[in-house]
Amino acid sequence: MISSEGQDDWKPLWEHHADPGGWARDQNWLDTRADVLSIGAVPRTVARKEDLRTRLAELSGWQTATRDDALVAEELHESRAMDWVYPLSEAAFFDEFFRYVDEIGARPLLEGLDPKDREAPLYPFIQFVLMTLMRCVGGVESMLATREVLLTDEALMGLLGFNAAQVQQGSNDRGLSRRTKPVAVRGALSYETVADNIVKVGPEKLSAMFNGAIRCLAKQRVFPTHIDVSLDATDDEATPAYKTDAGGAVPRVTREKRPDVRANTHARKGTVTVFGWKIWIVFEPVSKTPLAMKIDGINVADNTHAYEVLAQARANVEGYASIRSVALDRGFLDGKLLSRIDEEAGAILYIPAKSTMTITADAREIARRAQALAGQGKPLDGARYAERVERVRHGSGKKAWVEERKTIVVRIRDLPCDWWTPQGSTSAANSKRCQPKRVNATVVLQWDGAEKDAEKEVVILDTDPSPDAFAGFDAYDDRCLMENTCNREAQESWFLEHHPKRREAGMRTHAYFVFTCMALVTAFRLHQQHADEAERRGAETGIGRYRRHLEAANRDKVIVFSGERFGIFRNDEVLLLLGASVRERALMGESAQTVLARCRALPARTPDTS
Repeated sequence: MISSEGQDDWKPLWEHHADPGGWARDQNWLDTRADVLSIGAVPRTVARKEDLRTRLAELSGWQTATRDDALVAEELHESRAMDWVYPLSEAAFFDEFFRYVDEIGARPLLEGLDPKDREAPLYPFIQFVLMTLMRCVGGVESMLATREVLLTDEALMGLLGFNAAQVQQGSNDRGLSRRTKPVAVRGALSYETVADNIVKVGPEKLSAMFNGAIRCLAKQRVFPTHIDVSLDATDDEATPAYKTDAGGAVPRVTREKRPDVRANTHARKGTVTVFGWKIWIVFEPVSKTPLAMKIDGINVADNTHAYEVLAQARANVEGYASIRSVALDRGFLDGKLLSRIDEEAGAILYIPAKSTMTITADAREIARRAQALAGQGKPLDGARYAERVERVRHGSGKKAWVEERKTIVVRIRDLPCDWWTPQGSTSAANSKRCQPKRVNATVVLQWDGAEKDAEKEVVILDTDPSPDAFAGFDAYDDRCLMENTCNREAQESWFLEHHPKRREAGMRTHAYFVFTCMALVTAFRLHQQHADEAERRGAETGIGRYRRHLEAANRDKVIVFSGERFGIFRNDEVLLLLGASVRERALMGESAQTVLARCRALPARTPDTS
C-alpha cells in the first residue's frame, strides 16, 4: 500500500508523452481527454464575449498562486522570459469562481473544514478543499479521473499553489521506488491523498459549510423575497461493501421497482433491495438552488426529517427572504407533519393524495359531477371546472405544426380532512368534538392532452386561498423542476453517487460538496447576468453547452506564470510585451507600453505634441 501522502503506483488511464509533439501524435489520448473536458467543466453557460480579465481578482489568503497582471507584464517586458504559459480555459473559470466565493464571504467556510488532526502535514488542507471543489464543479466522474483531468494540468494546479516542477515531478519522492513504469507527468499529488484527507471532515463542519454558503447567497439577494419551495428526498445508493461510521451494516430497504428498460415503461415491477443513504433537500425552483439538506439511512421514512430540513431552510434565508409555500410528494403525506408545517411555519402546502384515501374518492366523485354539469353550461356549488390549452410548436419551416395540449381540472373548496391534525390519523379524529381540517382539492381530469383512466385522476390537496382553479395544479406541477434540475442533475451531471471513498464519510463529504457547488455555481451564473445569448432568451443550455462555450470564449487568451504570480493576457499582448510587432494591433495604436498601461504596470504616456 502507498502512503496517503505519497504518489500512487498505478498505470495511467492514457499514456503521456513529454514533448508536445508526442502529445499530438497520441491522438487517442487527446480525443479521450477532450471528451472528459467537454463533460467536466461547469454547469450552464455564463461565458461572456467581452474580456473576462476585467472580472478576475487575486486569490489572496488561500495559500495559492496570486494573480498580479501588472507585475507579470512588467517582468515579461523587461526580462523577455516567463516560467510557463498555457492556453486559458478552465483556469480562467476557476480563477473567477474562487474570486466570487471569496467576495460573498464563503472563504472562511472552506478554511474551517480543516480537521486540524494532521501532524507535520505536507500540504495545506485548503488545497484538498479547492481540489474537491474543482472535481465537483468540473464534473469529474471519479477520483481516478482527476489525475488526467486536474492533477496533471499545470495551469489548474498553479491556481492551487503548485509550480510546474511539482506537477511534472511530483511534490515528494514517496511511491517512486514502487513504480514499475515511469510517467512523463506525475501530477502535483496523488488523488488518493486528496480522498484520504477530504473524508476526514466531520458532519458538523460539512453542514456548517453548506448552510453558511446558502446564508452568504441569501445576503446577495439571490433568492426571491417570497420563496415557493419543493421538498423531496433522493437516494444516494451504495453497496453492502461500504463502511459505516458506526461499523454496522449499510442501511438498506426493499422496494417494488421496475427494471431500467426505457423501451418498456410498463414492465412489471420486481422486488429489489437497495443499499445506501437518503438525502432530504429543500429546493428553490426560481434560482434552481438547494436551500437545505439532511442525510440519513435509505430505510428512514421520508417524513422523519421533513420539518427539520424545512426549518433549516427557513433559518438559512431568514432576514432576506421567507418561505411562502411548500410542494411535497406523497411520501410526506402525514397529518402531523402537514399540520405542523401549516401552523408553525405558516406556509401554504401542496401535496397529492393517495388513491386509497376517502378524500380522494370524494374529490373524484365531485369532479365528475362538476364536469357533467359544465357540459350543460351549469356550475356546481363549491367546485370550479376549468380548461386550459397550451400550444406547442414542433418542427420548422413548411413542416412545422402546432400541437394543442388541453389540461382539465376541477378545484373543490373546503373539503373536510379528518387526518390533517396535530395528532394525525387517530381514533380522536372520529370524535364529535373533532374539527376536521378544511382543504382544497384539485382533480386533474386531463393533463397535457392525456386523459386519465377512471379512478386514477391525480388529486392535489392544498391550503392555498387563491380562487384560481389552476393554483394547486401549477404549484405542484412546478415540483417536477426539482426532479429534473436538482435530483437528476446531481445524479447525472454532478456524479452524486461517485464517492471519493467507499465509506459513509465519503458519501457524506461528496454529497455536501456537490450540493454546495450546485448552489455556488448557480449564484455565480446569476452574478454573470447570464451573458450568453441563449440564456438571455430563456433557453436551457445545460452543463454540456457551457463547457463548449467556455473554451471558445477564451481561445485567444493565455495564462502566464512568473514565480508565485500569474497574469492573464491575450495572445497578441504577450507578443507585444516580448518585443514582437503585431501589425494589426500597431495600426490600432497598440504597443507594449499601452499593454503595460492597461495592466497598470506603468502610467499611460502622453503623446508628445510639441
